[in-house]
Parts: sequence; structure tokens; C-alpha cells
Amino acid sequence: MARKSKKINFVNVNDLGQQTVAASVPVKSACYKVGLYARLSEETEANRERATIETQMELLRKFVAENDDMVIFKEYADISYSGTNFERPGFEEMIKDMRNGLLNCVVVKDLSRLGRNYVETGNYIERVFPFFDVRFIAVTDGYDSNKSGEELLMPLKNMVNEMYVKDLSDKMKSAYKAKWSNGEFCAGKVPYGYLKESKRLIPDPETRDIVVRIYQMFLAESSLKEISRTLSKEVLNPSSYKKVKKGGQIGKEDVTDWRSATVRHILTSEVYAGDYVHNKQKRSKLENVGKVKQPADQWVIIRDTHEPLISREDFNRVQEMLDKNVRNFHDTHGGNGFNHAQFNLLGKRIVCADCGKVMGFRTENKNHTNRTYRCKTYLDTARNECTSHKISADAVNNAVFNEIREHMRACIDAEETVRRMNAKTENLKKYDIYGKEADRIRKELQKTTEVKAGIFEDYRDKLIDEEQYVQISEQYAAKIKELSARLEEMLKAQAVFASDYHIDEDWKAVIDKYLNKRKLTKEMVEAFVDKVVIHDNLRIEVHLIYEDVLNDLQSLSAEREAV
Repeated sequence: MARKSKKINFVNVNDLGQQTVAASVPVKSACYKVGLYARLSEETEANRERATIETQMELLRKFVAENDDMVIFKEYADISYSGTNFERPGFEEMIKDMRNGLLNCVVVKDLSRLGRNYVETGNYIERVFPFFDVRFIAVTDGYDSNKSGEELLMPLKNMVNEMYVKDLSDKMKSAYKAKWSNGEFCAGKVPYGYLKESKRLIPDPETRDIVVRIYQMFLAESSLKEISRTLSKEVLNPSSYKKVKKGGQIGKEDVTDWRSATVRHILTSEVYAGDYVHNKQKRSKLENVGKVKQPADQWVIIRDTHEPLISREDFNRVQEMLDKNVRNFHDTHGGNGFNHAQFNLLGKRIVCADCGKVMGFRTENKNHTNRTYRCKTYLDTARNECTSHKISADAVNNAVFNEIREHMRACIDAEETVRRMNAKTENLKKYDIYGKEADRIRKELQKTTEVKAGIFEDYRDKLIDEEQYVQISEQYAAKIKELSARLEEMLKAQAVFASDYHIDEDWKAVIDKYLNKRKLTKEMVEAFVDKVVIHDNLRIEVHLIYEDVLNDLQSLSAEREAV
């Protein structure tokens, strides 16, 4: 069949993320539907002027135009995304289209545009693209996966790209260390009580006395919570103060309290004794694993870099007092071999009904026999933004256990009712009707699938053109999807009318395992409990994982009994 000549407009993406329409070009009869991919690590004014993304795209379009066996399927671009991370929206969209069979060739400017991580980049080029039968081309590197002898070039290029990233990271670290040694504050948030001026920390006249007051109150044996309560009544907390300092407006509803954790952070920060401590946390750019804590022997400590707000003697006394408080807490709450985690069966599954925060687990005597849950918002905030919701842990455990036990019994009863009622003649007839309809759909599905496969053979033999193939293939694909959904629906309907009806195997196994238990365990909580909500009047609301499934089963049981 003769192909009709027609023209098509391509949508391009410039470096500002805007779409532009290129001039109309004739459609080529091609065997490669190409995805063009461009990436820019950082968007700057200089990059905008050079139109970096658009420059890459123009190079790739020209390359495709010079190859008669290629047409552009789509252009993909990522702006301000590092090559060490493959979680990029444009790249992920391209991979999705590739997996769906919409393109069979990927073209980039060079290997570094695809990625700078040697392992992952090599995995895409050597495993992923070949698995989907996708040709990969890096234009300026002269790499083409269809050409033999390229295997040695690609790993070397990728390794060079990754070494570039590592070298850049090492240089940045050396530069920061040099600045730290000179007393410069060049990274991180400016600590409360200080201002940054000419890369140096200087005391903030508006807040320095508040920091001094916090230390004096703690040295006078005020607790962290007492300090936070007092400050909440008199001054803005650090985050609210910072917002006001930047010119923002703070309403009464926006003001948040000082928290014990904020007070503790100020009491433990060496910056108030005049020292910088860097490298407490480290971010791995190459592996994209976020920040991780560094051991103390890898911290970078620079002494006497700025004016201290607290004498070194007072700072050291405060650290000793904090350590003593921790030891006393463990003696009362965690000593004598007592393990909170062992007795806190619900963990993060128990929450306050009013504020939604996790309930805190506490023991209130040295024998650890008086165990309670209390709202963490109440425990942590200065003005008691929520109420205590204090409740006995034993009472909660008993309520949860009883709910699980009733759930299991109801499940067994409902399953038995459904099985018994399904054995009736009218229900067996419905089982056969659904089975026959399922067989009919299977035959139609097989026939449709065979026809769809024949369409490709017609296209391969040039009995139909590409446009006709795509249109007809999509129609049959939609019909196959519809038939598959109907078949699944019939099989499910047939299953619930089976005389040997049984519940979900995983659910049944869980019930069989815990049916004869006589008290709540952590394993039971993990198997059954979704959430436990504690109300202000101490009403306990238990939500179970299989709750919706049990409701459906009970509805089915009632329906069968009504027949």
C-alpha cells in the first residue's frame, strides 16, 4: 500500500522549560523512533544566555536529520539535575516510554549527559537498553551500541565522568576546610544568638541575652520544660524570630512555642563557647543517600573562631549536668535491665485523637510496673498545646487484644456461613453461569490476541503503513484490556459462589496462627493493628488491617442468608 506524504511539527523544549514549535519537516519512513535526551546540571544566567539545553537539542536534531533510518519520537530534558542521580523527571518519562515500546533509540550529546555514575550509567547502557532492544548513541563521544568494538570505550568514558565528580567533591571539601581554619562561617544555618557579617559570626544584640539566660536557668537547675515554658510566654522562638527578622509577618496563630528539644540544642552547641564544629553530618552526593551522622573522631573542631556568649567553664558544667540527667533518667526508666521497647507493644501505632501525634510510653515507678501512654505534644510543648490523654498501657493492650479476638471469631463465623449457603442449589447455578461466561470471554480474548499479532505481520510485510498499524493496534489493545478486566470480574464473582469458599490465604494463615493466643504480643500487633486512637475521655478506638475485608465478608454472609 502506498504511503501518503505528510508533514509533522515537533515540539522542542528550551533551557527555560518552554515549548517551541520547530519548522515542519517531512515524515521519514524509518525503523528507529528516537528519544532525544538533554540534561543541564545547574541553571544559571550564563546557561540561559548560551541556551545550553536548546544547544544540545539542536545538535541531536541535526544528527537525526542526517540519518535516513531515524525519526524523532519525543524530546526529553532535565534542568538543574545532577548526573550522579537518575531520579530525574525527564529521564524517568523517557524510560517509561521506552518500556512501553514507544521508542527504540536514545540519543544524547555525550555519555555524561546520560549520567556521571559509572555503575548506574553502565547498567543502563549494557543491560537495560539492550534488554528492551533499544539502540543508544552518544553523538560527540562517537558511541553507538549498534557498532561492534565500542564496548571498551564506554566504560572508560563513564569512569572518567565519575572521577570528575569525585575530584570536584574533594576540591570543595578542601576549600571549606581552609575557610573553616580561617574562622569563616561559610555554610549552614546561622545559630540563634548570632548574626553573620563578612563571613564571620557576631553576637545578635536582640537575642544574645536570651541564650545567656537559657544557660543561667539551667545552671540554676530549671528543667528543659520549665525553661521552654518560661520563654514561650516572653519571647519568640528561633524559627518565628528568624521569620520576623526577614521581614515576615507573624500572627498569634503562627507563633509556635519553644520546645525542650530547641533548648537542649542550644545547651549542647559548642558555637556558644566560641568554637566551630563542622562535619558532624555528611551527605554522599555520589550515592544520594542523604545525610548521615559522622563519628566524633571525624568532626572538624576550630577553637576560638568568634566571640563566645558563654564561658567555657559554664558550657562544660552544663554538659556534665545534661549527662547526669540522662543517667538518672535511664536509672529510673531504663535501668535494672528494663527494656521499654519490650513492653511498648504498640510503638508508633498508638496516636492522640486530638493532635495526631504518637503517644509517649512511660514508666512511673522504679519497678516499672506502672506503665502509661501520654500525648507527646503535651509532653514536649511548653504551653501544653494538647491534653495529657494519660491512659494505662495495660488497659490499651486489653482493649486491642479483645478487638483482635472478636475480629478473628467474626471472620470464622462469616466464612462458615458463606460456605454453607453457597452449597445451596441456586448458588451452585450462579457458580456455573459465571464459569460459562468466563470460558466465553477467554475464547474471545485468545481470538483478539491472535488478530492483534497478525496486524504486526501485515505491517512487517508492508501491507499496511505505520499510521494504520498504530491505529488498528491501539484499538485491539484497548479491546484486550477490556476483555481481561471482564474475565477477572467473572472469576472473582465465580469464586464467591464456590461451595468450598475460603478467605484470603494470607489472612487465614494469620488467624490460624494467633487464634489461641491468650494475651497481646508485638507479633499480633504487627499482624493485625493499623492504628489505635486515644481520645481525651480515654475512649480507645482500634483500627485493624483486615477491617475492610471482614466487613465485605460479613456483607457477603448476610447476602447469602437472605437468598
